[in-house]
Amino acid sequence: METYSYGFITALMVVVAIIWHLTKSRKNKGDPVNWPVVGMVPSLLWNLSNAYEWAAGIVIRNGGTFAFKGPLGSNHFFEIVTSSPRNLEYILKDDFVNFPRGSSFKSVFFDIFGDGLFVADDEPWKKQRKAVAIAMSSTSFRDQSINQIQGLVLERLIPVLEESCKKKSSLDIQDIFLRLNFDMICLAIAGKDTGFLLPDLPEVPFARAFDEAIESCTYRLIIPPFVSKVMKFLNVGFERKHRRAMGIILEYASELVSFKIAELKKMSNEKRAQCGDILSTFIHLETQEGRSPSLKSVRDLCLSIILAARDTSSLALSWFFWLLNQHPDVETKIMSELYEILKAKFSNNPYDINTLRFSHDDLKDMQYLHAALSEAMRLYPPVPVSYRQAVRDVFLPDGTHVNKGSKLLYFIYATNRMESVWGKDCMEFKPERWINRDGNCMKESDYKYPVFNAGPRLCLGRETAYFNMKCVAAHVLLRYRMIIDPEHPVKPKFGLTIFMEHGLRVTLLPKEEVVPPQN
Repeated sequence: METYSYGFITALMVVVAIIWHLTKSRKNKGDPVNWPVVGMVPSLLWNLSNAYEWAAGIVIRNGGTFAFKGPLGSNHFFEIVTSSPRNLEYILKDDFVNFPRGSSFKSVFFDIFGDGLFVADDEPWKKQRKAVAIAMSSTSFRDQSINQIQGLVLERLIPVLEESCKKKSSLDIQDIFLRLNFDMICLAIAGKDTGFLLPDLPEVPFARAFDEAIESCTYRLIIPPFVSKVMKFLNVGFERKHRRAMGIILEYASELVSFKIAELKKMSNEKRAQCGDILSTFIHLETQEGRSPSLKSVRDLCLSIILAARDTSSLALSWFFWLLNQHPDVETKIMSELYEILKAKFSNNPYDINTLRFSHDDLKDMQYLHAALSEAMRLYPPVPVSYRQAVRDVFLPDGTHVNKGSKLLYFIYATNRMESVWGKDCMEFKPERWINRDGNCMKESDYKYPVFNAGPRLCLGRETAYFNMKCVAAHVLLRYRMIIDPEHPVKPKFGLTIFMEHGLRVTLLPKEEVVPPQN
């Protein structure tokens, strides 16, 4: 018995000594402990409900770059986390070819996106990006996009909001914006009206399945591969949800693509070349170059664009309205700008708010609104993190050594909140930081503000996203005051895109003043 006690006390002392050593070996107080075998994952899982704030604090305290130790045998886990603009410029532009998405990232998301734009590298990526660039660069695409979003706003969004306003009932505005954006993106990529935003708010199995599949893939990134493989084999946990979700996703995307291919087959070559949607452009370019695009290749591109376009604008608008609710002075300034634009547009003549449409120039003149949206995305970037894998050994500009095959996470959320980059007021919602002396919204460096990515992978839909968000925000603000229940919990949900974990429940009050005040 005495021998047992001595053994237990000795083992306990060893454990305490290990914990003390691991704790003292940390560079900064608050950094995660690097445990044997499991690495720093316990700290991440413990802080998963507040992952962005927790991780941003660690990276910023360590000067913008932190070496994160994953569990033994985890091939997908990121090893270096950086938020330094100098490092981002090097990774995303200067040494771009050395930092592709990489095989680890692709293997995690392959069953959803295949060889689509979101995970593709090299020639497959260039080929798809070329098609998207051609489609989105035309003036006709821009004008068509503005017309489509305003049509959806007037015919779908406003009726839903008006019904809620009349009943004085609450609704989840994040869900409403996601539905609106999904209808919009399906029109843009395939010319098909999906009808997800209707007065009865129909069930959207695809959207739910898509979110579940992305979430399960995110967990694959932080869990050792052998664990997820066992879960997949046993069909349990998030792998079971993932398998069920994939059936819904592939069925819906295949139907959407089949619809577009069948439509194109009925057209002459001349009419096909004039189709302005993204899938038509991709199929046309492939045919011109002597290839017959498969259903899978078009579907892979389709799903990549849905991820890129559906979540980003919807989530940006949700965070924008939440911030606006806390800063009524900002809303007052936006309203003044909108009223000035309407005065110039109608020369103080009465107009029908129900048929109001903004032109390209009107939207371009919304400079303060542009700044407020940019500021909302600075604090809550729709895509808070992104992922790269090194092809060869290299040193980053800050001296960090990156081994061949190492996975890097560039942390956009942290970059946008660094005092060294944005000043002492970096945590404040302050649209004025974007406005120059002429009253116009300035453009920041893509490496200081990597919300739309940067370098060769810079988001091709940035301009379209801003026009669409300004259009939605302006129409809503002219009609309603959005009230958020102060008791409603608002927090980011861990994932590839920065959803509000509990949505955003709001009630709407009618704006009495919808006509610009007279001079």
